[in-house]
Amino acid sequence: MKSIRIVHLISTFAIGLFAGLLYTFEQGVIPALMTLNATEYARVEQGLIRSLDAFPTGVIVVANLAMLLPLYPLVRLWQQRNTAYWRLTALGWALFFFGVGIFTIVLNVPINNAVLAWDPAAPPADWENARSTWNTLNAIRTPINYVSFLLMIWASFEMPEG
Repeated sequence: MKSIRIVHLISTFAIGLFAGLLYTFEQGVIPALMTLNATEYARVEQGLIRSLDAFPTGVIVVANLAMLLPLYPLVRLWQQRNTAYWRLTALGWALFFFGVGIFTIVLNVPINNAVLAWDPAAPPADWENARSTWNTLNAIRTPINYVSFLLMIWASFEMPEG
């Protein structure tokens, strides 16, 4: 049971770190990006994307830990799937995995890749549409991440003894 507690703690921390990142974007980065013209936006956004993707133990590792680690207690405690701990963990994991992880990979990352291909000196005419779509998608996945984080915290209080 100790291994389950440790894995749950690490995965909850990873989900919380990702929630903090998304919160930072919603509250600080996006409002600042909204003040930039096309050339400034392209340069700054490309820098952000490259810096977040470049550090090997950064966002990608944290997101993968958050998406995969909760599977360990769910599999190990399959016989206890009727408990509040198991159900809360399963729901928290599913929300993060699909509502944040897969959502990001399928919807946000293609926009990031398109932005990386822009010439900052001559961004495409529809650059504001790309920015708006990315911001809308982020506004959807951010509260999903918050809920998954809260469910994982709640689950930690429901963890079976032993």
